[in-house]
Amino acid sequence: MMIRSLMAASCLFVAAGAQAQQLSSTSPYLYAQPEFYVGLNYAQVSLDFEMDEIKDVLDISPDWNSVGLNFGYQPSPYLALEARYGRGVGSDDLLDGAVDTKMKHYFGIYALPQIPIQDFMSVYGLLGWTKAKFEIKSALFPDYGLPYKMSDSEDDFSYGIGMRFKDKSHVGGVGFFVEYARLIDRSDYDIDSLMLGLSWHF
Repeated sequence: MMIRSLMAASCLFVAAGAQAQQLSSTSPYLYAQPEFYVGLNYAQVSLDFEMDEIKDVLDISPDWNSVGLNFGYQPSPYLALEARYGRGVGSDDLLDGAVDTKMKHYFGIYALPQIPIQDFMSVYGLLGWTKAKFEIKSALFPDYGLPYKMSDSEDDFSYGIGMRFKDKSHVGGVGFFVEYARLIDRSDYDIDSLMLGLSWHF
């Protein structure tokens, strides 16, 4: 009788273990093994003035391109921690070429709370801090007692929303993400980013 009970208990234990393993390998809600990832991204960054005196007189809104790197750690399916660094590519001329603007570089640290939607897709938010450096050059500046080239760094709280596409049923693999974020939010201007990228998870 005891032998039968032990055999029955063993069979139930093995069956339960196999079922749990099957569920954990197919459900993103049960998969929780931590993983690291690195990524490449391309972003279009735009500056929009909020002051009416500038918007009414000068219709200017610089747009810059950037390429960058992402370094992340995901301790669970519902949260990732990420650091980013990027450099500006090219410049944007304003006022018929009289003023040349450029984003030199940026870096930031972020928390990405996320919700798995399917085995291959997550929606995430972005909360963190960004610091960016910009440069402005113009031959007109010396006429007003200003240097030919000026640069400045700005930092602020950042927030945004994005979607990541990756098979989350197993560790590792390649993901694709698209994201919109407000990097700097000031009373007189905003700096926004539209980003596309790839990430390698391991």
